[in-house]
Amino acid sequence: MRWFRRLSIRWRITLGSVAVAAVLLTGAAVAFRFETAQVQINSDKKLLYDATTPYLTQIKAHPDEIDPPGGEQHVAVVDSNGHSVVSNIPGALEAGMDELTQLDDGSHFITRAGANYLVIVRTVTTPEGDWHVVATRDQRLTEIVLTNVTYALVIGAAVLLVGFGLASWLLTTAALRPVTRMRRRAETLQATESADPLPVGPADDELSALAVTLNSFITNVRETAAREKQMVSDASHELRTPLAALQAQLELAHLSEGDPTALKADLEQAEHSVDRLARLTTNLLVLSALEAGQDAQSAPWSAIVAEFGAASDRARLLALHKDISVAFDVDDTDDPSHYRISTMNFSQVIDNLVGNSLRAVPKSGEVHAHLTRETGGICLTVEDSGPGMPEDFLPVAFDRFSRPDTHRSDATGGSGLGLAIVAAIVSTADGQVQLANRPAGGFTVTVTIPQAPTRVSGNGSGPSEGPLTG
Repeated sequence: MRWFRRLSIRWRITLGSVAVAAVLLTGAAVAFRFETAQVQINSDKKLLYDATTPYLTQIKAHPDEIDPPGGEQHVAVVDSNGHSVVSNIPGALEAGMDELTQLDDGSHFITRAGANYLVIVRTVTTPEGDWHVVATRDQRLTEIVLTNVTYALVIGAAVLLVGFGLASWLLTTAALRPVTRMRRRAETLQATESADPLPVGPADDELSALAVTLNSFITNVRETAAREKQMVSDASHELRTPLAALQAQLELAHLSEGDPTALKADLEQAEHSVDRLARLTTNLLVLSALEAGQDAQSAPWSAIVAEFGAASDRARLLALHKDISVAFDVDDTDDPSHYRISTMNFSQVIDNLVGNSLRAVPKSGEVHAHLTRETGGICLTVEDSGPGMPEDFLPVAFDRFSRPDTHRSDATGGSGLGLAIVAAIVSTADGQVQLANRPAGGFTVTVTIPQAPTRVSGNGSGPSEGPLTG
């Protein structure tokens, strides 16, 4: 069947339809021929019975006045002594009359001299004994009729098959015409790089559903390609500056070979540039993985609280070089619930938010993080006493490499990816993140993460940890 699979859809549908039609027409032709044969045989039997009925009456009323058969009737009347009173049946049957009279009353098929005959035998009982009336009909005429019927059926079936195949071809061509138009439209869109969607037909059918699905797929592919293109463009732009600085610092280090103090300073600056490049590259990879899509994971409340405490220690270490007060508050009561975020992603969220706040706060100030449980989820709030963000920057704060042009700038060490990573993680967890300037000064970031759906494990002990598909 490999050859069949290599054929086009139009040919496969046409050949399949013709094959099914051939089976159905063959079955119908065989049934029709059988019924025609039965009708012909029953008609012959009726004619023979009608031909013998008058002789039954004559035998009973006037056995000595039996009229000879006439016309195309082949009848023989045999008296009780076995003598043929009248007869015009064929000689091949006449020679075996004794055998015919021994047959039971009714119809029989007899073959004599290569010819088939339908024989009707009827017995009449008289005082002298049993008389027999035998009527015959040559079946060659019936066979000729059936042969002609068979030829007509074969020719008719062939014509119908050809017509059916042609109709299937035309109907399939008409049905596939929208697919052809859709393919040509797709080729045009590819050649012109147009953003127009594929045409969706007015009918609510499979082709329209296919067009809708393909449009959705094309949209996703375009968005992915646009993200990748933007990512490459942004990465090229952002990496150019630190790479140039690193090259300059290394060149200065070569010039400072005779001055250990200057050489050390140049190398330290180069190490700082390498560290910044490494952070930027890591953040780009993290953001790319998040935007590519991943299943949400869950973590228990106890693990989130533990990670919140570890983040507190890291934040205090980062604040040592500034006179900044760092405070972390958490509702540490027991909670068996799971929440739609992994401990690693939660760590990234809080480290990015607290790191942004520490960079934004001047030499003295405060950073305060709260972790509380709410109905159906948890809420993380990070507040700082920094200058806040310009109001016109808030709508684009989650864009990659976006930075306000004042305090939260590249000069303070930010890459412009922190909030983008936070937004991607929170979006994967079906949560929300909000930014706001505090009325009394400072900035607030509020992150809400919903509770994970309860899933019973195999032993029924409680929710399981791992990817969620909800």
